[in-house]
Amino acid sequence: MMKATPNPTQLVPTVIVSRPGIMQQALRSSLAACHGITVIASCGDGLTAVRQVAKLQPNLLVIDSNLLDEEVEALIAAVKAEQPATRCVVFVRSSQHRDRMLASGADAVTLRSVSPQQLQAVMGVSCAGPS
Repeated sequence: MMKATPNPTQLVPTVIVSRPGIMQQALRSSLAACHGITVIASCGDGLTAVRQVAKLQPNLLVIDSNLLDEEVEALIAAVKAEQPATRCVVFVRSSQHRDRMLASGADAVTLRSVSPQQLQAVMGVSCAGPS
């Protein structure tokens, strides 16, 4: 079943996948600055994320590169097989890592050090800069 593209005035339900700690908190903070995104769950591993995506059916899955590459690749494949309308965005450490994630089926890939303007372009919503 395909989900309709969200109306720009609606909140985009989002699941974050990142090992618990500083990076997960940083992702949550960055996404909180994006108007239109609502984080509905955070997961610390790919298996939990697959279960949460099946249960919650988010429009957006944000994955941090602090997971093993193989785990991210398997997660993207599982999500795309079961919930193809869920957009998978991966935050990576390097351009080489970016190419690998795109080849794995990620819808978008961006460096961890993304500016608010770049984050806005990747997420497709308005994101505020640092306060």
